[in-house]
This record gives sequence, C-alpha cells and structure tokens, in this order.
Amino acid sequence: MKESLTFLTTLTITPYQRRHLQSVRDLLFHSTLVHTHLDWYETDAWLDSGDVCMRLGWNRGHLVGLLATSRPLNNTCWVRLAAIHDYADQRAVLYALWRDLTAELRTLNVHTVALLAVRDWITGYIPAMGFVYGEDVITLARFGHDVPPPLADRPTIRVAELRDLERMADVDQAAFPPPWQLSLDEIRQAHRISSSCTVALKDEKIVGYQLSTLYFDGAHLARLAVAPDVQGMGVGGALLGDVLGRFFRRGIYTMTLNTQTSNMRSRRLYSRFGFQPNGYDLPFWSAQL
Repeated sequence: MKESLTFLTTLTITPYQRRHLQSVRDLLFHSTLVHTHLDWYETDAWLDSGDVCMRLGWNRGHLVGLLATSRPLNNTCWVRLAAIHDYADQRAVLYALWRDLTAELRTLNVHTVALLAVRDWITGYIPAMGFVYGEDVITLARFGHDVPPPLADRPTIRVAELRDLERMADVDQAAFPPPWQLSLDEIRQAHRISSSCTVALKDEKIVGYQLSTLYFDGAHLARLAVAPDVQGMGVGGALLGDVLGRFFRRGIYTMTLNTQTSNMRSRRLYSRFGFQPNGYDLPFWSAQL
C-alpha cells in the first residue's frame, strides 16, 4: 500500500502532443497490456494526425500509461487506445488517466464512452471505471458459392464513387444508433482501403451500401447499412448477394462479418445467406459520463 501511494505522488498526467510520439511507440511495442480499437486507422498514422484525445501517464519522466478515445460523434466515443507499462501500478495509472480524460470528454459534451474488449486484460479494470457490460459482438462466417436467388424488385447496385460518400454517411448514421455509427471521415478512410465498396439505389437515390476487405484467402464484410425507410425490402440482401458474387468471380469463397447479438434483423439476413457463428465473440461495454 505504501509503495502504491508513493507511486501516485510521482505520477503526472499530461495531454498527448506530437513530440511524445516516439515515447508512445515505445510503450506500445514493449507493453503486453495494450488495447487497440478495431477501426479503419493505423495507430501510427492516427497518432501522427494530431487529432487525438489522449492522456499520458508519466512516472519520473518515464511513460507508464496512455488512454485515448476516438473523435466524438453524436455525444459518443470509443476507447480507441490504452496501454499500461507491465511493471507500473496498473490500476493506479489507468484510473488516473481515466479521471483526467473524462474531464475533457465532458467539456466536449460526450455522454457515452464505449469499449470493445479485444483483449481480456482490460475487463478486470473497467467496471470500477463505470463501464457496464452490454452484449457481445459476434463473428459469423460462410464458405461456398451458393446464395439465395435475388428478388424480382431488387435495387440497382453499382460501385461506390467519391461523390457518394456523404450520402453513405447519412445512410449509416440513420441506420445505426450511437456508438455504432461511422463519421464521414471514417467512411472516407474505409472506402480508401476497402477491397469492395458498392451502393444500392432505388429511384436513383442511394439507400444502402457495403464495404468489404480482403484477408489472406477470404473476405470480410466490414459494413452493411440500409436506410431505415427501406429496411426489410431486400436492399441488404441485394448488396450482400452482389458482393459475394464479386468475390466468387475472383476465386474467393470465404467471408466473415461481425454483428451485435441483439441485431436480429441482420442476423436473420446473414443466416439466410449461410453465415454461422464461429466463436470469435467480443464483449461490448459502455460508461455513462
């Protein structure tokens, strides 16, 4: 206890600045206690952008911890990056970082902070920080080239263009509640690195889109969004069937995707296309500020 109190008196919390980049890289490289949110940005490029809401914990001039969130969207953000030095007082460092960071988040009018527990270590600390378990994000997979026949009144599907991105962001934010929405910048980045990005049109208006990536010898459906007023009308199925066909023509017959346990509409669609749980589930937590 005495050692812990001594540590706290020498712990200093500061905001992140670009001049700290190498110290952050070193901590991320050497520590085993690292949490990185699953998104479209490479950590190093994101750090170098300068658009970072992050706190650093220093002990006698040595970086012993960091905690960062994504840019807020609709009063919500994600814990994007966390790392604690293996030999630091991990609980003390993480809680001090959290207290300091949430003070700034409140000034930004953030109401909810979300966390997807990719690594187990962090779940031992976050309940005391106010995080509450919500549900699992499950992974589904399929193999093969059989798909349900398309509907007669299916929408037009075409490759997405740069001019479509703003409308895609509108569809995304209408289709999903926070914190599951993507910002325009995130969709722009996702479009840039995707292997397949298509949009669905009805009456020449974009009503849905999908983004997919490639990994090894398979594909991953990273995003499928349909405008609320046409959900249940075959738009999602048309997008899914089309992108599977595009990958089939490239000799790719395996696809994975993620969805929330509670998203029953999506799960029914994916089940109809032969997707089955593969056991790679991630717990979702959130904290109210």
